Amino acid sequence: MSLDNDLRNALRRVPAPEGFADRVLARVHGGQTILSARGQAGLPVLHWWRGIAATFLLAAMLGGWGAHEMVERRREAAGQRAREQVLLALRITGEKLAHAERGVRHITSE
Repeated sequence: MSLDNDLRNALRRVPAPEGFADRVLARVHGGQTILSARGQAGLPVLHWWRGIAATFLLAAMLGGWGAHEMVERRREAAGQRAREQVLLALRITGEKLAHAERGVRHITSE
């Protein structure tokens, strides 16, 4: 039961400190920067997140386009194989019909 109580205490709601929301909004609207590990100013927070979002969106779009192209190539290859099979079937059928016609002509000519 001690674990349950410890979890309950760790996950209990704690009210935010006074002025917390104002400080967060001030940083968002004030263009605060993220500090790097060396303590040097990095990109502004808003621009940093926009860059990540744009990169993610671009990667998703390129991945989707690549997947679409791969599916199209496979579909075209399957279509080409089907076309070749139909042409082979027609060629075989034509040969069989020609052979049958020669047999019928041979029988009727006797």
